[in-house]
Amino acid sequence: MAPQLVTRAAWGARAPKKVSHDIRPGDGGVAVHHIGETPLALAGHAQCAPLVRSVQNTHMNGEYDDIAYSFLACPHGYVFEGRGYGVRTGANGTKDANDRFYAVCALTGGTPGRYDPVTTGLVEAIRTAIAGLRSLGGAGARIVGHRDLTATECPGALYAYVRDGRFEPGTAPGPGGEEPPPPGQEVPWPGVLLQYPPVTVHWSARTWQEQMRRRGWTIDVDGAYGEQSRRVCLAFQREKSLTVDGVVGRDTWQASWRAPVTAPADGDSSHRDAPPWPGVLFTYPPFTRHPGVATWQARMRERGWSLDADGVYGSRSRQVCLAFQKEKRLTADGIVGPATWQAAWAAPVT
Repeated sequence: MAPQLVTRAAWGARAPKKVSHDIRPGDGGVAVHHIGETPLALAGHAQCAPLVRSVQNTHMNGEYDDIAYSFLACPHGYVFEGRGYGVRTGANGTKDANDRFYAVCALTGGTPGRYDPVTTGLVEAIRTAIAGLRSLGGAGARIVGHRDLTATECPGALYAYVRDGRFEPGTAPGPGGEEPPPPGQEVPWPGVLLQYPPVTVHWSARTWQEQMRRRGWTIDVDGAYGEQSRRVCLAFQREKSLTVDGVVGRDTWQASWRAPVTAPADGDSSHRDAPPWPGVLFTYPPFTRHPGVATWQARMRERGWSLDADGVYGSRSRQVCLAFQKEKRLTADGIVGPATWQAAWAAPVT
């Protein structure tokens, strides 16, 4: 099973005292933590949410504005939302480390020779959190242990996993876990639904991405099924008359190997001429309300972006616009002007 996200509301988080977005995680990456030097011996997943609440209470009753970590990972394969994407952590020990690194904490603890089991579910949950922080939070490529940033033994036994790369998203779980089949041949569907959101991290995501790239699609091969992978999936499903849901299930997986390659390989089969630009710049803030906004939003939905076509250009529309502009190497200003409008119809779906 791919790791599932437990939102702040779901685990009963307190509201933060304040939130800071003053970070530059692209200069660093993600630091891995653990709870401490005492084994937690969690018997079941029902114990995890109370533990996360306890951690937040301890932090907020002390010097912190919120739970200190960006995300937390439990041994049962769940990712708990902490401070989340784009928010400065308080866990890494120094101002510079908190500026440049997010923090992912495993719900494990112990000392050498007496440490909680490091389960495959825990490893996959940490990978999922890291993949999300990269794709949605702008984290850099480095994965470090807390001890790499300040004087501490944290993250205990997990440091070996940091050092040998086992927390890198998209890699095989290691001894005793699932191993990815060799490339270059049809791979049986692994029984894992690749879907977004949240990001799905699994060896099968990398295998499917590699196959789609062999078919000629423009797609990152990183083992993390995120927004780009979903857009490719949607376009491929439309092209092959499959159920268009953006989820790589059995039928889409098998078609990736069995269906003939047809042109355009990485384009949108619904290409058509762009309607005339309405002559209004769509900007936010403040909100832009115009009939042309709904036209642009509907077109972006056709291209596979998650966006309401409500005719109001707000924060989500601007996020989609910025990501689209970066993808198509347009001026990334978050404004829908003539060039961005035209590209919404003329540029291939990638």
